[in-house]
Amino acid sequence: MITLYTPATGFPDLEAKIAYGLARVGVEAFGIEKVSIYRESGFYSVVFDVNESEISKLNQTFNTLCQRILSSSYLPYNTPGIAGRSAENICITENETFKLDLYKAVEILMKNKKTENICRHSFRSVGNIIGLAVSTSFHNQRDGLDVDLQYKNPKDKNSPKIPRRPTNPKRICKVCALLSLIGTWYATFFFYIAKREVLVIPIPNETISGYKLQQVFALQHQIRKNWIKQDFPQILLPLLFLSKIPSSASILREFDLFIAVLSRQQGYHVDGLSLISIENYSKFISYTPYNVATIENILNTFGSNYYTKEAYASFEELNNIISNLNKGSILKFARLYVMETSPKRGDYINLLYPETSKYLLKEVAMISQDIIEHPAIHALARTLRYFVRERNYTYVDNIRNAKKDSRDFEETITKMLREAELRRIQQEQDKNSGREVKNWIYIPNADEIKKIFSLANQDFESTKLALVIFAFTFPAKEEDEK
Repeated sequence: MITLYTPATGFPDLEAKIAYGLARVGVEAFGIEKVSIYRESGFYSVVFDVNESEISKLNQTFNTLCQRILSSSYLPYNTPGIAGRSAENICITENETFKLDLYKAVEILMKNKKTENICRHSFRSVGNIIGLAVSTSFHNQRDGLDVDLQYKNPKDKNSPKIPRRPTNPKRICKVCALLSLIGTWYATFFFYIAKREVLVIPIPNETISGYKLQQVFALQHQIRKNWIKQDFPQILLPLLFLSKIPSSASILREFDLFIAVLSRQQGYHVDGLSLISIENYSKFISYTPYNVATIENILNTFGSNYYTKEAYASFEELNNIISNLNKGSILKFARLYVMETSPKRGDYINLLYPETSKYLLKEVAMISQDIIEHPAIHALARTLRYFVRERNYTYVDNIRNAKKDSRDFEETITKMLREAELRRIQQEQDKNSGREVKNWIYIPNADEIKKIFSLANQDFESTKLALVIFAFTFPAKEEDEK
């Protein structure tokens, strides 16, 4: 066995990239089935299932790989967070060679000296490593508070001082920089939202090897260089990211996501960092393709001419439901989704997909299957759906806001049924007159209404939630006209 260790720098994104870089070199040298990444306490060990004498082949492969893809500044310059002279410093010269013996041992719980590389390797260093470890940078300026007066020409102390963003320069050895770049381009996702660049680094929660490692290396090519015109806050990025490549939901289930948002203002600056568990996101995305379609319907409103703040709010409510399993957001999300993803003009009303509604009721609200599938619930929801399709949200809103100890629930249903009777009489008259009736109203029978009230007495909140959600949902099958 050959075991190499990442340098325990304290930067989770950098550690993961170096681990991926070492693994990629091992894949090139020995094949995917011989390489494994193990998560340790603050660092990673990368194990190659070969004889220790094969270390020379690993070194040779590393040098060949570097010469093949890092002999020019193209990859460094196109990596978010690296620009200008930094890109030139990282690329290698024709006669440069490196050894991976630096990683045979790891020294943990050591404090960095200001004069040494953050990896604590004495090998020659490169600087300005925001693109390799974004948390080494200060965040973007806040209301002018994070601005220093610096010399216009740093080499001339007589030059005037001008306000500039402060920097937090760090240095890293060139071997770590090269491995991090390899890890970036083989296992890191990056894309663009508005004018900002987003880096998404999968952080392993358990051992990855073989086919799983191969999936990660192959997956990241699917989103690179994607541009999303509408800007989003960082809290929504995991949902946005996973919806763009749904196959990643199951592949990355054993990972956390380290997300960094960068912007360019006289150089790169960090707008935000987060480390997010994606278990709940992964479950939602992989549950049914209709969940992904639901997200796409919301995103499509941002590119339309009827985009509103409420449409944006529906995306936030959905994120709150998924990430925090907040069932209190379900009804608000359904209302916003239907109203804001439907065209502002015309007869068409966009409703939730049945599969998505059942997921929210079962997996988030934890409602029993008996209530979800109860015929009386679906019968009354069908009547409510008629008014929703007529863009009359009064009844569904009153039920949504009804309290258990009040009479609002029963009174709203009674009032709705009276109006339904009147509308049904009018529809019959229109039909007899030869006029077309497109949206026939369904009226539940007395027994179905009694069962609704009985269910509400037993479990008011679950009954109300299921009733309203199905009112905002496409019917599972085509409904009869009468």
